[in-house]
Amino acid sequence: MRREVDSIPGVIRSISDLAQIPGPLYLAIGVFDGVHLGHQAVIRRALDAARRDGGTAVVVTFDPHPVRVLRPEHAPRLLTSTSHKLRLIRDLGVTHQLVIHFDRAFAATEPEDFIRALAAASQPLREICVGFEWSFGKGRAGNLALLDRLGEEMGFAEVGVPAVEIDGEIVSSTLIRRAFP
Repeated sequence: MRREVDSIPGVIRSISDLAQIPGPLYLAIGVFDGVHLGHQAVIRRALDAARRDGGTAVVVTFDPHPVRVLRPEHAPRLLTSTSHKLRLIRDLGVTHQLVIHFDRAFAATEPEDFIRALAAASQPLREICVGFEWSFGKGRAGNLALLDRLGEEMGFAEVGVPAVEIDGEIVSSTLIRRAFP
């Protein structure tokens, strides 16, 4: 699987490799299992801002799914394999994707350290786009409020993209799994 993912153009595996991508960078961060309409809204927000401002959009995602590492007994059925997910994201117009190997060591990363590493590697980091309820880092302690504070300190904007609703239901991977058991 790793070889298949690494054969996809524009995929990098290390945060430090962000320095190779022409900035300013607009990051869309998330697991993005299924690349459904909610995920697409986050990714398109980064793409649109990057195009408007002459920057580069980069999707940052994780492999394997974090729940498979942290609570394997509760791991969801994946809607897409990692390689399929990356191809779907590329088909949206994203030319650069950072796939972070998610393991227990990475899960122990403090949220502030994760964002500081992204900002340090980006040339420069202009914006981070995430879903409106996204949480990250050790103990899922990172959230939009932390991104906002760090953004003010380091000079990037944070964007919490609102939920996408269809017929009064919030589009989510969980909803899709329930609809297609």
